[in-house]
Amino acid sequence: MINKGGTITFSEACKILKKSKRTVSRYIKNGWLNPEKIESQRGTLEYRFNRIDLVRFKKPERTEQTRPENDIIALLKDQLKVKDEQINQFLERSRETNILLNRLQNQLLLTEGKTIKEWKGKKDVHRKDREAKEDKKGQGVYGFFKRLFKRTN
Repeated sequence: MINKGGTITFSEACKILKKSKRTVSRYIKNGWLNPEKIESQRGTLEYRFNRIDLVRFKKPERTEQTRPENDIIALLKDQLKVKDEQINQFLERSRETNILLNRLQNQLLLTEGKTIKEWKGKKDVHRKDREAKEDKKGQGVYGFFKRLFKRTN
């Protein structure tokens, strides 16, 4: 329904654009559509759209439609390159740190006069001794619960 002066109402503009009222309101707020603001007989503010403006908005030129997507893709590709470089730098630092820690561990063992094999072997012996002592005494956690829930008939 075209009003006096060839303008279109808000609801009709939504139908022409095939968009919801909320979406068209967002277009107006962002400045993509510039309707006329008219005060109605009830004193409320109403929008009136020009049909030619709506048709132009509905069918943008092909370059305008694809350009922002290409810009976004280019931006994301640039960001991926930067992130890849950062990851590679992090991995290199991690390798360097592991090498330094290994050297420090070897120096520590050398100052004690032990080789790595002796150190690891001694560690295993200590662990076995501790387990054996706990089982003999019955003071380990398992022994505690065994004594706590001892059945008496």
